[in-house]
Amino acid sequence: MVDILISGGPVMIPLAILSLAALAIILERLWVLRRANYLQTGTIQALSGLLAGRKFRGSVDYCRRHPGPFTELVVGLVENRHAPYDELKEILEDTGRLQLMGLQRGLPALATIVAGAPLLGLLGTVIGMIKIFAVVATAGSSITEQLSSGISQALITTATGLVIAIPALFTHSYLEARAVGILAEIEAQILDFLHLVRRPERVRDEEDED
Repeated sequence: MVDILISGGPVMIPLAILSLAALAIILERLWVLRRANYLQTGTIQALSGLLAGRKFRGSVDYCRRHPGPFTELVVGLVENRHAPYDELKEILEDTGRLQLMGLQRGLPALATIVAGAPLLGLLGTVIGMIKIFAVVATAGSSITEQLSSGISQALITTATGLVIAIPALFTHSYLEARAVGILAEIEAQILDFLHLVRRPERVRDEEDED
């Protein structure tokens, strides 16, 4: 296997770097993009109790102690609870977009690898073909060996580029969908909190009592 990779020529070096980078991004995102990291039952219950009791200052303090996409949206909801509904909705959507960018961190780089790996493989193919034509132009006693070397380089680099790009492509789509799904769950929970925050105020807010 090592000999096969070596026969791919110098293009195999950046391909190897891309493969390691893609693997690192994929493993990191698989570890980070877990629902338990963003929607913990204890956090939801604690905030539900605080918001139901209209303890808005306490809920913001709790969110500051437990930073994350979910609690950032809760803070935005609480701090802008008196805003008109359309304005509040726009604020939450803007905050959600910012949090989604954090959830998708690393995915643009993975998409670049998906696009770049086949191009590097194609570059290796071109280099291999150039070597073949050079051998044909200066045909000598070792033409068979040199032709085999050029053909191997052309095929190996192309195959390597595709081997990197194809799994990375599907994994990128999966991770992107997971990030969007997590944010959708967060927004659904925020909608439940919205009903608590915007319900008719039969008692004064904790904040208004000061």
